[in-house]
Amino acid sequence: MNKLRMILAFTMVVTMAVSGCGPRNVVVPTIISGTIKPVALIAQAIAGTALQVQVLAGDDGAPLQNARELVSKSAIVFQTGASIDTWSSEMEQGSVRFVSLSAALDKGMPEGSWLSFRDAADMARLMRDTLDALYPELKEQFDSRYAVFMDQCSQADGRLKRLVWSAGTRAFLAGDTTWSSAAGDYGLRVVVQPGLKGLDLLGAGAASRVADWGSGEKTRVVVVNVAPGGSTGVSRQSNGIVACSLDALGATAEGDFVPWLEHQLTLLGSAIGK
Repeated sequence: MNKLRMILAFTMVVTMAVSGCGPRNVVVPTIISGTIKPVALIAQAIAGTALQVQVLAGDDGAPLQNARELVSKSAIVFQTGASIDTWSSEMEQGSVRFVSLSAALDKGMPEGSWLSFRDAADMARLMRDTLDALYPELKEQFDSRYAVFMDQCSQADGRLKRLVWSAGTRAFLAGDTTWSSAAGDYGLRVVVQPGLKGLDLLGAGAASRVADWGSGEKTRVVVVNVAPGGSTGVSRQSNGIVACSLDALGATAEGDFVPWLEHQLTLLGSAIGK
């Protein structure tokens, strides 16, 4: 009788294992997502080739048509926590973990915080801690890459400080607060004037309007966010306006995060320069 019971018990265990009813190992996906390209670039800097990093939005910040499907394949979705990607909260599903990078910043997440090297470093730290906890076997790699990223940010920040400190003005005009966090890193002031949005800076009357708006800070530098497909650069116009076209969402990024952001802020430093 005991032998029969042992045979039956063994048969049940084998049957459960074959049918999938037995204990299972939970497999964590090796895909992580960033809601917008700059966030994905920071995540890539920390993850390296150990994980696949994907971005959920296009160059205009709007979600891709297959964004929900991309989320379903992810272990983690890193969000800015700003209004640019509020759409991502509607895509929460299953075991996918959503991490708001605003938790890394003392001041919350004002628009454009990813454009500040100081804030980007804080966000990278939260990413590293999150990945260390989820993939402990890769912790050494993440920690090493984070250290390299921090050093790159520090060096770029130092170069930008030297550039901005010699600038001829300490302020610029903009249609919104996108570049406010970056400006704050270098003691610059942003004169937000919604009337700049859609204004033809070469058109009749543009010079007088810009001069009026910037009179308090004695600046005629105008920062414009380029549309997808547009070009970045600085244009010193014959009407006295200095137009600085910048890429806030990584549309022009061809490689790593740090060189891309340093280039944008170097253009700003050039625009306000003497």
